[in-house]
Amino acid sequence: MNVFFGEVPLCYTNSVAMTLSSYGYDFHPEYLEAIMAMGNGANFVNNDRAHPIVFFDNGEPDISISNCLRILGFEYEEFFLTAPDEVNVNMIKEKLKFYLKNGSIIAGPLDMGYLTYNPNHVNLKGIDHFVAIYDLVENDIYLHDPAGYPCMRMDLNEFLQAWKAENIYYKRGSFSMWGNLERTKVPVSTQIYHDVSIVMKKRYENGDASVIESYAISIRDNGLNQQQKQIHQYFSFRLAAARNIYMSRFLQEHDRKRAELKGRIAVLFGRAHLDSLKDDYMGLSNTLMSISELDKAFKELCIGYERK
Repeated sequence: MNVFFGEVPLCYTNSVAMTLSSYGYDFHPEYLEAIMAMGNGANFVNNDRAHPIVFFDNGEPDISISNCLRILGFEYEEFFLTAPDEVNVNMIKEKLKFYLKNGSIIAGPLDMGYLTYNPNHVNLKGIDHFVAIYDLVENDIYLHDPAGYPCMRMDLNEFLQAWKAENIYYKRGSFSMWGNLERTKVPVSTQIYHDVSIVMKKRYENGDASVIESYAISIRDNGLNQQQKQIHQYFSFRLAAARNIYMSRFLQEHDRKRAELKGRIAVLFGRAHLDSLKDDYMGLSNTLMSISELDKAFKELCIGYERK
């Protein structure tokens, strides 16, 4: 599978890459994304039987960030509050100042609806996001937003509204950030491959079964509503295709069978995007059925993984 470079909504991965760069480490985002192992399986986001919302992943970005840093040999400090109403702004400022002494900070999830520098923010409420904070001057946060907004400045109190992430369902807590990174070991590629394989194995063992197949049947019977169309045409299918390309290339050196499956899945997600643009619901259903069969084969290999 040829590599893909281009615009893909991987805010958490790009925020990690920018933060690692501030510490002097150069990791390509597509490599980091593969290590995060986000692009496998699928999950239902709501309970609408006729028109469910489905994301084609079986992990969460915040947990995946921590996994990625650990797998690459980094120690780090992580902070979040499970009781956000008890937030002390001065405490947050002191934590930011402490982390920023050594490098940038990964911050998120944020609620994009409160990121007022984005001219479309009023239409983005409830959409999760991650950024890299690189400075704090008095009460102003300075950050790079991987959605295409470098060198942004926000008042800390305004930023806290986004950082509270009230409408982000998967968060472990509010005001989540990673800082004070230190690489204490440099694992070899076989160890990284093993650690990623263990993450994928556990996620498949604990994840929902037959989501993609069920979704294919739902689309065959009910088509897509407007919300589903927008998610697929602007976000999910192209993201899934890219994620599968990145994982295919990561696996190529270590497991050609799994790499080949991910390459085939990537091609099918590209086809799914085209099916959705044409409102070809029968074609889209058939494409998703094919993806489901390949994902099941990949799942079996992941669950059966043992270190050689």
